[in-house]
Amino acid sequence: MRRLLLVAISCLVSVGCGSPKPIRIGLVLDGDGERGATLAATDVNAEGGIRGHPLQLQILRGLSSTSAKVALAAAESLATDPTILAVVGHTNSSASLAAAQVYNEHHLVQIAPTTTAPLFSQAGRYSFRLVASDSHQGAFLASIVLADSTHPRTALAYVNDDFGRALHETFVRGLSARGISPVYEGPYSDGKGFDDIADVAHAIARSRPRLLVWLGRAPELRRLLPTLRAELPHLRVLASDGFSGPGLRVDTTGGIVGVRYIRFLDIGNPTPAEQALRERFNRIWAGEEYTDQYLMAYQAVRLLAEAIRDGGDDREAIRNYLSELGSTRPAFPGISGPITFDAHGDPSPSYYVAEVTSTGSKAVDVAVSIPRSHR
Repeated sequence: MRRLLLVAISCLVSVGCGSPKPIRIGLVLDGDGERGATLAATDVNAEGGIRGHPLQLQILRGLSSTSAKVALAAAESLATDPTILAVVGHTNSSASLAAAQVYNEHHLVQIAPTTTAPLFSQAGRYSFRLVASDSHQGAFLASIVLADSTHPRTALAYVNDDFGRALHETFVRGLSARGISPVYEGPYSDGKGFDDIADVAHAIARSRPRLLVWLGRAPELRRLLPTLRAELPHLRVLASDGFSGPGLRVDTTGGIVGVRYIRFLDIGNPTPAEQALRERFNRIWAGEEYTDQYLMAYQAVRLLAEAIRDGGDDREAIRNYLSELGSTRPAFPGISGPITFDAHGDPSPSYYVAEVTSTGSKAVDVAVSIPRSHR
């Protein structure tokens, strides 16, 4: 009797005797992406799981989502665990690129929700992403500048990493095709390394630009703009998608009001499903910024759940399912629209422009499209 009781207790503290074995997916994202992914897993399980099996996320936190060095160790721990069928991650291009070599070596599918580095297209057969390469975004940003009838003197600042350098190259190429060069062009160091704010601001101001194209992230631009606008009060700012994210909140100080930036989602014309998800976000995390990464992470988990449900619960079957979307299989009905992948695991490019206001971000109509040579 005592032995039977011990067995019963053992079952209760584990997954339970006779309980369906969980289907496990790795998750390596920052807090914003983790919110979207965990909500998706909750929804999958509320709908009965995957063929009766609960979906379980193996979440790795810390620098593994953003640091290339730490990402390698995280990828190794997930890739060598045979119970992990796929991974959603990482948060930025540097970490995603570093981890991709490990995932591909172990034939483990990786979906990077918001990784944009052009090199990721060559990461391997098991690497997919939900946003297009920056070779398209750089061309789109250049088209916005070229479409401006005032032909503004343009300064260009870019973060000195995989993300910023790739955007810098394609943006400058787009301008030079029309015989135009930035009046200022320079890199900066991200994070704590950005300690030369005054020098950068004065260098940009000396070139007397009317427009600053910022190929970087929000925290550094927040620090730079007060100094820069003191010298150039009428300066306009156009930022890449890196400006968006959990660090972008309603601007109560007015420091970044008027900044226009790239988004992957059309916040002006959301689909009904996307609007419903945004309303859920606002109820659960009132006052927080609803970001593209949140929704992309949600879609990535839902997509993998469907791949396992319909394609099979092994790594190769999942890869085959994703690679067939839009060709031998119908597109996956994503929250923001149909999802398909090309031969490199990339989706079709689509971009939208938003502007920071004193009460939040609003959609901006721009009369440009992605140049055909970059599609």
